[in-house]
Amino acid sequence: MAGQISRKEDAAALNELRQYLQEIDVSIVKEFDEGEFRGFWVKFGDFPILIENQKGKSYFIVAFQITLPNGPELDVLNGYYEKKDPHFIFALTKAFTSPLTGFSRILENGKVVGFTLSRYIYPFYEDFCVKDLDRALQAVASQGAEGIAFLKTILPAHTEPGGGD
Repeated sequence: MAGQISRKEDAAALNELRQYLQEIDVSIVKEFDEGEFRGFWVKFGDFPILIENQKGKSYFIVAFQITLPNGPELDVLNGYYEKKDPHFIFALTKAFTSPLTGFSRILENGKVVGFTLSRYIYPFYEDFCVKDLDRALQAVASQGAEGIAFLKTILPAHTEPGGGD
């Protein structure tokens, strides 16, 4: 039977994440520690990315959120969902899905207003390294860029899907 897996202290894991972000030239826009959650908002290329930990959990979520403004873009997007258009659902799933990331819809009042791409990282464990962080950031940003490109092909021409906070 395997023994207990060694785990870094919270402060050590956070300090290491800060160091790794500097090593890969990713700017921390905001660091937060509010209630149950802590982490960082960072700028990766042109994209705002959230790196967040729910206190007590052994992982952080690296997340890229794509939200759409109210208006005809949301009407078109939700029209596809209301019709349960199988071609749209397949193409959207293909655009937002990868073996390295997960994605979910952002719902408000029963309507889709955007998408979140995410990947878990485990900085509390000894084998976590800068490459793990870099891979996670690249995975959510590149898959998010592909998703944005797809949305631009199906939504009205004046649409500019935006990032999160």
